[in-house]
Amino acid sequence: MGSSMSRSGSGLSFSEKWLLMAGTGLICGFVGYIVYDAIMATASELVQRLLVISPLLLIIIVHWLSTGTQISFPMPGSEPSAIHRAGGSPWGVAFLLLLLFFLISYQPSLHHLIS
Repeated sequence: MGSSMSRSGSGLSFSEKWLLMAGTGLICGFVGYIVYDAIMATASELVQRLLVISPLLLIIIVHWLSTGTQISFPMPGSEPSAIHRAGGSPWGVAFLLLLLFFLISYQPSLHHLIS
């Protein structure tokens, strides 16, 4: 009964409180690191995909700005003389960039199918 009177009002001594706080800090730090690692892996994957698709977005923005205020995307071959114009539409480059984006994104799957 005398030992219970010597303890502080919360029932834990200073060293027990310190040990509990240190253990809680270590556990929170470990869980925080795991969550941080998962978030950074997802973010790096998203940034990588954004960097791959950014040339396509740049082409679309330049095309949109060059046409003025109206948004119109002419389809290739819609004009009879479209075949004789060189560089009239960025659709070929856009298609090539989409194809490259697809091939880079699914490279492991396609490599497994080939071998």
